Amino acid sequence: MSRSLSQPVEACSPLGESVPEISSTLQNPLWLTPRSLPLTIEECKEKSKVFYDVEMQADWLAFDDYCRTQGLKYPLLVKRLACMVMSGAVSADILDILQPTSLTPEMIIEMEEGFNLLKNAFTKANCMDESIEFLTKQWYTGVLARIRINAFRIELAGGLYEDLLSSAAASVEAEAAVGNAVYMLPSFYNHDCDPNAHIMWIENADARLKALRDIEEGEELRICYIDTSMSYDARQRILSQGFGFQCNCFRCLSGD
Repeated sequence: MSRSLSQPVEACSPLGESVPEISSTLQNPLWLTPRSLPLTIEECKEKSKVFYDVEMQADWLAFDDYCRTQGLKYPLLVKRLACMVMSGAVSADILDILQPTSLTPEMIIEMEEGFNLLKNAFTKANCMDESIEFLTKQWYTGVLARIRINAFRIELAGGLYEDLLSSAAASVEAEAAVGNAVYMLPSFYNHDCDPNAHIMWIENADARLKALRDIEEGEELRICYIDTSMSYDARQRILSQGFGFQCNCFRCLSGD
């Protein structure tokens, strides 16, 4: 049974299943590194209470300076996750189910400075040893390896649901991103350069999925990890370097 393009869809798994004609939130983010998302939102405040106190115990000047000067954003997500683990909000192995990117020995060596600054911040804050027992170099690099190919860049879209595609496009064009976040369920969607669905974010950074065309029952839901307007060579290069695979979707096989 086909579903109308104009209907929002809910996805329950990365495998092909029937798609109900209802509007539904896919999932809340595990954590967010906000750039312009207002912290006055009551829901955001409530969600952050569990780790905010832990995060405020440490002096992050050196760590944040390192990320800023090196142009790094994902270590900030690791910092947030570490605070959530210490507060008991999540388990240290919560991301283990996600696929990691391959890290070269050189890349792991480059990550050492960030790891040392992160651990030193907690140590200087007199955090109890047992509370940061999980924080090893192996954990730090493993989390970064998963975040690198699973984190989403969030552009908030407002307005009516029917206008979300145009709103989202305008947000991307204006580079109106509020940060990056990891969403467990959306991380399992496979890539296609001609996707049948698109993930977008509504005001509170909840992720929603919208069908881009009619979707047959049993058809796998696929999203595009990159800009679909790129040329074949550009898409292949970015997917290979950034995500570690060569795309063999129908569009790429046709040379488009």
